[in-house]
Parts: sequence; C-alpha cells; structure tokens
Amino acid sequence: MRTLALNIDLITGWFPVTVVIVALASVILSIGWHDGAWKWELPIGIPISFVLTVVTGLVIVVFELVPADVPVSFYLWVWLIWYSLTLIVLGWTRAHWLLRSFSVVALLFCVLAAFTAINQSYDYYPTLDRLLGKDAANFANLPALRHIRDEVRQTRKLPTHGETIAVTIPATVSKFEAGQAFVYLPPIWFKNPEPQLPVIELIAGVPGEPSDWTRAGYADTTSTAFARQHHGIAPILVIPDNNGNLTQDSECSNSVFGDAETYLVKDVPNYMHANFNAAVGKHALAVAGLSAGGTCATILSLRNPATFSIFASYSGYASPTYLDDDAQQTIAQLYGGSKARYEAHNPVSLLKNGKFPGVAGWFTAGQQDPQPLDAARQLADLGVRARMDQVCVTTPQGDHSFVFWSAAFKISLPWLSWRLGLTSPPKVTPAKCTPPIH
Repeated sequence: MRTLALNIDLITGWFPVTVVIVALASVILSIGWHDGAWKWELPIGIPISFVLTVVTGLVIVVFELVPADVPVSFYLWVWLIWYSLTLIVLGWTRAHWLLRSFSVVALLFCVLAAFTAINQSYDYYPTLDRLLGKDAANFANLPALRHIRDEVRQTRKLPTHGETIAVTIPATVSKFEAGQAFVYLPPIWFKNPEPQLPVIELIAGVPGEPSDWTRAGYADTTSTAFARQHHGIAPILVIPDNNGNLTQDSECSNSVFGDAETYLVKDVPNYMHANFNAAVGKHALAVAGLSAGGTCATILSLRNPATFSIFASYSGYASPTYLDDDAQQTIAQLYGGSKARYEAHNPVSLLKNGKFPGVAGWFTAGQQDPQPLDAARQLADLGVRARMDQVCVTTPQGDHSFVFWSAAFKISLPWLSWRLGLTSPPKVTPAKCTPPIH
C-alpha cells in the first residue's frame, strides 16, 4: 500500500483533476452565501486579492522565482490563494466554523493547485516519492558499492540494476565553486576485474540541478534498462553541477562567475578516471544536456572536440543565453562585455567558421517547442556543412518538459553507446543521420 501511494502520478490521471475540483469547490463553499457575508466578501476580497496577485507577479518576474514561460493558470491559482487568505483574515472572527474550515481547505488546495500547474508544465516531480526526495531508482554510498562488488566476486553474477551515488567532485584545476554531483554506475562496473567504461557527462537545464536527470529525467532507469539488453553493459553517467554557487546559469563557460568550462572539461573527467576507473582517450567521453544544458553540450563539444567528440542536445538553443537575457545582455552579464568571447562560445559562429571532422552530434527537439526546434534544424544543417563526422536530428511530437527529455535520452542512448565504442550500432534509430548508420 505504501509503495502504491508513493507511486501516485502527480502529472496525469486522477490526482491533478481532484486537486482542481477540491480547490474550486472549497473556494465557492467558503463564501457566505447563506448568511449574506458574500455582500462584503466579494467586493472587498476580489480587489484586495487582485492587487496582491499583481504584486506577487511583479516580485516573481523581477527576482525570477519561477520560469518565464510558467502557465497562465498558475497566476489564476495565485489569485485564488490570496482570495482564500483574505477571507480567512477578514472573516475569521465573524464567519461560521464551517466556512472557516472551507477557507483553510481552499487555501491549502489552491497552493497545491498552483504547484500542480507548474509541475504539469515541466514534469519536475512525476510521482509522490520523487517529490518526497527520492532522486534515483537505486541510491547507494561507497560502502554499499564495495559490498555489491564483493558479492559479484563471490557469486560471479552481476547485479540486476545499476547504482547512483552522490559525490563531490573537487575543482582541482578550475577552482570552480561547484555543488554535489551524481554518478550512475551500470551493472558491468561491478565486474572483477573492473572494466574501463566510457562516460556520458549529463548537463542539467536552467534553472536546474544534477538530480533533475535522475529524479525527473529517469536517466538511471533508462540506462539500467539499456544494460539489461546488453549483458549489463552501459556507459557510466556523471551529472556534475554545471552552474556552481555563484550563478543560476554559467552556460558552461569560463566567465565572471568562475571557470565552469574548465571544471567540466578537466576536473570532472579527471575525477571519473581516478575514482571510477573511467576510460580515457579518444571516444571515451560524451556530453549531453537538456534545454540550456543542450546548448552547453554543443558548446563544450565544439570548443573541446578532443575531449568531447560526441554530444547530444535535447531541446537546446542555438546560442548561449544568460537566464532570459538577449544577446547583448548575455555578452554584458556573462562575458564581461566581450562580443568576441560570446562568439567564441556561440555554436552558430563556431560551426560557420570551423570544421569538425571528428565530432558527432545528436539533436532532438519537440514539434511543440518552436525555438529549440528551429535551433536543432539550424545547427544540424551547419554541422553537416562543417563536415562533422555524423549529424543526427530527430523532431518528434513533444514540448519543453522532462517527459520529452526522458524519452529523448532513451532513444539516443543506443547511438551514444555505439559512438563511444561500447555496443553495436543501433538496429533502428528514429533520427535522420548524415551519413546514415549502417
């Protein structure tokens, strides 16, 4: 029963519908229709709550508390939150206890409905257990990893699933102030002797954090499913903190906020080799990212093709954009006013002005996500002209959400694993690749 409760779907099905119905019903029932209180509740409550909603909206926009493309329904619920709170404050001493109860219920469920509106837009917390802090399907620590390896040595049987571990990757070279990272280890990693496996470095979006990739993107679950089809074999995943402590958005660049690029290109791979025996050399490392992280993945690969000769961009953009700024503001905020530095990190400029014969890229964007869709098509076309080793592009139905990114990683993983030299070429791929996969 507990497992069933924790697996409640917060995005679709009965839960969001129930929240909306209860919220609206309790707001209506909290109004004093029978005792005439509505005659003052509505004329006073509506304008007060409207003004408070406008102020809340301005605070949200100025301090960027929620994404810019938050659904309009969110602000409707914000208004109902303020309205319910107004009724509680103004009518607590004079209202019947039943009306006070409905007002409290209305406030609680309107808050829950506002959260649900945002959560449905981005699929950030797909289930109740993910909301309550479950960041990965199977979480372990170092002693647990050693125990699993000892069991494998005794039984000679690989575990049925991979393990995710939280680590702190020191910024030895970059001195970048990064937070906690996640590492996913596939079943084959526990084999004796320990194999040298290639690594996929996964980059989160903005706003975002490393746990997004496992909590909402299910990258660990996808990798375990892939490993089951390949005798326990899958790439290692490392999900570093690409933004650090000084900004919400580094664009994976060495900037006024610290040397994020050096951290991701030097410190993270060095740590993975030293602590997890990750493979080194050509085609040992790929980088992939979602949303702004997809832009990051493209930038990192094109600027560091010897390190990241393979990349995947899921709903990435054509050019670096600091938060919601335009190009000029991004140049000023992130690159110290230097247009030359901006262009040196701009995938469009890099592909137009360079050749990348050793680089392979995968672009995915949803049909209902216009800006990344245009970016995927533009960069894929430029990649072919820049003589990239291979360019794959797929544009399925979908929008800018974790449901889409989870599926995007799943369909690209066979290609990534093949390009990393770990598994055979995918027999079926939904992407159009130039040259085709044979």
